[in-house]
Amino acid sequence: MNRIARLFLIGTMAFVLVVLMPLSAQASQALTRVEHPNVLVTIDPEASSQNEVTIAAFPSDRNVLVATARDTRQASGFSWAGYYRSTDGGATWENALVPGFPGDTSPEGLSSPVHDAGWKIGSDPVITTDREGRVYLAWLAFGPSTTEFAGWVVLTRYSDFGATYDFTSVVFAGHDTPSDKLGGPGNSRVTDKEWIAVDDTGGSCDGNLYMPWALFEGSHGTKIVFQRSTDGGRTWTPILPLSHSPNTQNQGTTVAVGPGGEVHVAWEDFHKDQILFTRSFDCGQTFDMERGIATIVPVPEPLPGSAYRLDSFPRMAVSETTGSVFMTWADFRTGDADVLLARSIDRGGSWSAPAVVNDVTTNHQIFPAITTFRGRVDISFYDSRNDPEGKLLDIYYAQSNDDGLTFLPNVRVTDAAFDPNLGITAGGLAFLGDYNGIASNAAGAHPIWADNRNVSVGAPRDQDIYTTTVS
Repeated sequence: MNRIARLFLIGTMAFVLVVLMPLSAQASQALTRVEHPNVLVTIDPEASSQNEVTIAAFPSDRNVLVATARDTRQASGFSWAGYYRSTDGGATWENALVPGFPGDTSPEGLSSPVHDAGWKIGSDPVITTDREGRVYLAWLAFGPSTTEFAGWVVLTRYSDFGATYDFTSVVFAGHDTPSDKLGGPGNSRVTDKEWIAVDDTGGSCDGNLYMPWALFEGSHGTKIVFQRSTDGGRTWTPILPLSHSPNTQNQGTTVAVGPGGEVHVAWEDFHKDQILFTRSFDCGQTFDMERGIATIVPVPEPLPGSAYRLDSFPRMAVSETTGSVFMTWADFRTGDADVLLARSIDRGGSWSAPAVVNDVTTNHQIFPAITTFRGRVDISFYDSRNDPEGKLLDIYYAQSNDDGLTFLPNVRVTDAAFDPNLGITAGGLAFLGDYNGIASNAAGAHPIWADNRNVSVGAPRDQDIYTTTVS
């Protein structure tokens, strides 16, 4: 065989090997290039605040990204669910509020059951997508008085890769309308901290929507409940309790779907300081009894020298290639806050000991967000490593290419640190929300976060949402 023929054969074999290589191996390139400057997502002339942000990508279109946040640009100053969409890979963003807010006279707004009920506040939004180009946005709708806090859990759906509003449905109604009929000590029923996932596996459960959330029942404690939809979000099953006595102080749900249609749900048990986990193998119809998979040392609220609230709620993702389940949270067991990760390689049957994701031992790492893409595990988190006083925050990114066993050196994402202790509420209180987000696609990882770089010491309190691409 001559040299040219040998080279041709070698090249052909290399091509075949790449084509046949598992997606997890093809995705092993280190993502270290951060697009600068960071991209401002929220364009609001009112200089209002946005936080509690999540982001989602589409498997079939790397250019379209969608995001949501708790957005306070209403004239009243109350928050609503914001909806943001990019068609150029996150370089620019369109801004809107989810239809149905007070004063919304659009046909979409007037048709919303939230508008009919007269709810004034929207909060805790979470977003996800499917391969057909549909967007599912879960959020809470309620009112400002103590008798209106029960509110509703709702779902807003978009189609055409997020370009077209479809409908808003009521997942759970704590009240029929704003009223005090379920109010009162020991009898209030408050909905909180929902999360959402869609089965996009192509299997027997394909298209199902899954939503766990926390139901506060006053003196009766807080339980985790679960609902599912099998018709694209139009109707929802009655609530199914996932937590059971003596687990009565629960909060911070997270849900993810495995490649075989497994439904995984987890949350924090405040009473026992542990992460509780359960799973379903029948499309969310029944679940195992919940069990502790990790003991946690909750991050103090607030951190020493800080003024904003924070949490140790778990966040979860499942590898679509290996089926491994990953759980991350912020933990204070070393005397400072670290981001930890536990993994299960048997669909949640057993779990590894927690490992530290951040590659420094100084200062604090909090509010982790996690996603997976073609065997890669992507995590972003707030990090104060660059401030000698441990107060100013950056966003950092961590990547694993070996199914969560090890992580590459952390990458700084933010191009400017910010002070999280600046007041952003009408009363001047510091607030970052309770979570950030991250999405991944063929273009790279897309962390998204609440950022105070534009906040003045006084008014305006222009807290914003920023994002970028790590490739």
